[in-house]
Amino acid sequence: MKKKYMDCISGAVLILFALWGWYETSTWKVSAASGSLSPRVYPRAVFTCILICGAIILGRTLFKMFLSKKDSAAELDRMIDMHLVNVAAVTVLTLVYIFALRAFGFLFTTPVFLFLAMLLFGERKWLRMVIISIVGTAVLYLFFVQIMSVRF
Repeated sequence: MKKKYMDCISGAVLILFALWGWYETSTWKVSAASGSLSPRVYPRAVFTCILICGAIILGRTLFKMFLSKKDSAAELDRMIDMHLVNVAAVTVLTLVYIFALRAFGFLFTTPVFLFLAMLLFGERKWLRMVIISIVGTAVLYLFFVQIMSVRF
């Protein structure tokens, strides 16, 4: 199946999944405690992000299908093969990151993971990669510790 059709299907599936998630969270019985977040807030935030990402994927794919010139079959196959290699590499990197979290902790493994992920995605501006890795780790840490009250 061609990449553009796979992207359309992926975007549509993500949108449907997010809508299903929103529906499911609306059926939860939640007591109204004053001054606290309900258990629906975090799942709905995740489903909203999934919905936005699915809409972006679907929109970009449809835009490219209707406005761009056609690529040759060989070029398309080369891009799909390269994409599959990147997906496999990021999957392996993520698995290594998950196991390294226990051994080395969040504050050490996350910047390394972010740096290597950017390297896999083709970023080559080293200073930018270091800054994004460090600032991204700090933002994630503050989000989970301060806002979500997760203790590491």
